[in-house]
Amino acid sequence: MEYYYIQDINKVGKINNFVPYLYDVEKGWVVDNNNILMDRIMGYDGELIGNSSELFNIEEISEEEADLKIKKLYNK
Repeated sequence: MEYYYIQDINKVGKINNFVPYLYDVEKGWVVDNNNILMDRIMGYDGELIGNSSELFNIEEISEEEADLKIKKLYNK
């Protein structure tokens, strides 16, 4: 499983079995039906793939870092 921190929207995401998820404070892990996580990973800006400004908004993190960020972001 891969975990990511999306800096521009201050959210944690993960990919499990090729399915992207975002962490929601009320629902927990929810499927990213809007492709926010995958768009950041590919650098998609709505027109082109590989846009560096989008690529710089995402950081791959460990599961432990994801848990810490979730606790810090959502005071859990």
